[in-house]
Amino acid sequence: MEDRQFTTMFMAVLVGLVGFTIAILVIANLLYKGDAMESDMRVQKAVSERVKPVGEVYIGSVPAKAGVPAATAVSTQVATADLSGEQVYQQVCASCHAAGVLNAPKPGDAAAWAPRLAKGNDALYANAINGIGAMPAKGGRADMSDDAIKAAVDYLLK
Repeated sequence: MEDRQFTTMFMAVLVGLVGFTIAILVIANLLYKGDAMESDMRVQKAVSERVKPVGEVYIGSVPAKAGVPAATAVSTQVATADLSGEQVYQQVCASCHAAGVLNAPKPGDAAAWAPRLAKGNDALYANAINGIGAMPAKGGRADMSDDAIKAAVDYLLK
């Protein structure tokens, strides 16, 4: 008899606790009107400021955004125009051509350059400027002038 009485009492307490928990949850939902922090525009703005990128990359061919002085774009173009063919090759071309990455012809490899040279220098310049196969236009450096790329091609062919 004691087991049955214990079980009955235990179930009554358990049902009472579950009922009490449900009542608390219902009352909390009725009183809850939303999180003021989530709807506050100042908080949302502060969060977006904290998670924004640290910096942005600007290359000369992309139009400058507001806040980037025009002198920055001009100085980038002037700096790349003053580079020699060897300097452009070292900065842009050597990363692929020196190692022959993706069948890029290596400097001094006459067999690899022969079919390309047969098309003429103008075709080589056009391919270097506009890109061909896996090679991106201007070797991925859109800020380089066409003349700088041509000088690099001439250096590469020496």
